[in-house]
Amino acid sequence: MATKAEPLITHPEARRIHKTVIAALRRDGRLDNSTRRLADDLALLEEVKQNLMADIKSRGVVEWFTNGKQEMWRENKSVAAVYKAVEQQRKLQAELRLTPASGLRPDGARELDEFERF
Repeated sequence: MATKAEPLITHPEARRIHKTVIAALRRDGRLDNSTRRLADDLALLEEVKQNLMADIKSRGVVEWFTNGKQEMWRENKSVAAVYKAVEQQRKLQAELRLTPASGLRPDGARELDEFERF
């Protein structure tokens, strides 16, 4: 069941994340259209993040900016965009219950809290 987003995921790290998340959702029996779209979004954000990181690596954290007679150093806008992408990825991971705080053990099983054990 491929989605329209999958051909857009070209970076190896983004593909790895997509494959891992889909496998985890399938294993837990939670793979449906909505969770697949969230997994696609998570991988596409990784694609964007990797492109931004490449931009930061090539241009640096600050860049020389010229605007008419004004010349100055300014922050590379990719730096702020990376933080936004990472934060959005965290939100998607929490939505998919794939964060350590979501109660999943390393083997993928879900830990029951005190209330659920009762």
